[in-house]
Amino acid sequence: MTAQTLLSSVRATLVRWLQLVPALFRRDPLFRYATIAAVLALIFLAISIVRDVAGNRDGPVAGAGKNAGTPTSTSEKFEQGNASTAAGSRTEPPAPGSTSEPAQDHTPAVAPGRPLQGIKVAPAPHDDFGTVPKEGSSP
Repeated sequence: MTAQTLLSSVRATLVRWLQLVPALFRRDPLFRYATIAAVLALIFLAISIVRDVAGNRDGPVAGAGKNAGTPTSTSEKFEQGNASTAAGSRTEPPAPGSTSEPAQDHTPAVAPGRPLQGIKVAPAPHDDFGTVPKEGSSP
């Protein structure tokens, strides 16, 4: 079989399959829903590729949840973040009755890099999860 005959037979098979598409779309619900899902997937893929090329990887979808006064681009977010830290403004107000200094972080007893000396570990309480109930017992 030469390349030309192979190409013509593949082309003939594709043409036959393409002629079956309208009839399958009308009569076969599984084919119809699979086709609709594939088209939607291609649309979302194209949108994500366009957004990646445009550079809007982290931002929300255009028009969804925009607030007046919030930066829309990542460069504006970066500049606003630098301006607030440079001015020394705090993002959270201090708790009532606290001093102006930030609160000390309380490191939990179990944390990465801390020794486990002095920590008491007890077994979990017994339960009947995963066991077959006995006859006469309530579930």
